[in-house]
Amino acid sequence: MPTVGVLEARNNLSVLIKKAKAGEEVIITSRDIPQVRLVPVEPAPGHGTGAAILMWLESNMPSTPRTATQIEADIALEREAWD
Repeated sequence: MPTVGVLEARNNLSVLIKKAKAGEEVIITSRDIPQVRLVPVEPAPGHGTGAAILMWLESNMPSTPRTATQIEADIALEREAWD
């Protein structure tokens, strides 16, 4: 686990980020006292991505599937509410 000072971290931030993204922890020090640890994060799925859509579907799926007739009836009710 590399340890770097603030000035070195500032001058080599892109390199340190690449190391952290590769799974290596980087400690940033100030006057030889550890201040922060640079570690990778797991990004949240973005809006509209396949992963986000799958997560939404898993949490919003009805417990019992609806028939085509039920879906058409629900659509008709929704359209009536628009008027």
